[in-house]
Amino acid sequence: MPERNLRIGVLGCGMISGNHFQAWQQVQGAHVVAVCDPLLERAQQRAQEFGIETCYQDSAQMLKHEQLDAVDIITPRQTHASMIELAAAHGVHALCEKPLCPTHEEAQALLAGVGQRIHVMVNENWRYRSYFQQIAHWLHEGRLGQVVQARIALWRSNMLRRADGLVTSLTRQPFLAHEAHVLIAESLIHELDVARALFGELEVVACTTGRVSEHLIGEDNAVLLLRSDEGGSVVLDGSMTAAGHAVRAPDRVEIAGTRCSLVLEGGVLRLFGAEEQTLVYDEDEVRQACFNDSIQHFVDCLQAGHGNFWTSARDQLGSLRLMDRAYALAGAPRTYQGADRPSAPPVITNWRA
Repeated sequence: MPERNLRIGVLGCGMISGNHFQAWQQVQGAHVVAVCDPLLERAQQRAQEFGIETCYQDSAQMLKHEQLDAVDIITPRQTHASMIELAAAHGVHALCEKPLCPTHEEAQALLAGVGQRIHVMVNENWRYRSYFQQIAHWLHEGRLGQVVQARIALWRSNMLRRADGLVTSLTRQPFLAHEAHVLIAESLIHELDVARALFGELEVVACTTGRVSEHLIGEDNAVLLLRSDEGGSVVLDGSMTAAGHAVRAPDRVEIAGTRCSLVLEGGVLRLFGAEEQTLVYDEDEVRQACFNDSIQHFVDCLQAGHGNFWTSARDQLGSLRLMDRAYALAGAPRTYQGADRPSAPPVITNWRA
């Protein structure tokens, strides 16, 4: 086992990088020695914020001049393959933000090209969240009995125009305005991964997508129906245009079992039925902790000399396969007519008291 700290370079200093840098400050066995971003000023800002000495504007230059053991890739999804290929060319291991690639086919080609030259982990860190770990523990213990149905819902208001006229998601990730695939590829990919971690491999039975925002060409609403190998149904539904919900609202989870059922909402996890238990979580702590834990896992595996990651690049293929199937079934996102016009409820006929 190496006795020295691993030297880490960070590629990308955008919105989500703050959580990564906080995690790297806590990690044991590695430290960040250089950061890179096409906007040098942004790289310098992160470097100053987290006490990192060296900044680059060009990723190839960073890999050429720094003796790195691994890189943390926090760049847009279209760049992930090229960044990993660059790392592989220098024999540098890679932690990559999700999704690994925009499509399953591209990810397969990437892994075939990289081969065994480096270890690659995808930072699918939501399955590390403590309440999902607890749910997995209950499922493993059999406390729910046979799982019949599950739902994971992600409702947010991040694609609605704010009082100041801005749209939160587009201030953080302006590239989304030009993406053909938005909600499933950028957000519900997490829920697909969590569902696979909880229930095993799944198949997409049906999917429908829609778009409300005039700022997008891709979907901002989606519903996916999946089926597990054991026959249980799993519904994933998401909205980026749900008024009254927070711009970064967490998941709501419901699982129906033959012995117990559970609900997770607002940081409160409740098991009920044959037995009852309630656990309360701080969402801010859970969010940062899942970055801390996933990045520590990445470092621990590298220090042990292997790439047996829980969320390996190979494992990510399972989620990308489901994502591609969902988009294929949904087709082009439907647009909503008269979204701003209130309408009366339909008249109910042939009703008997």
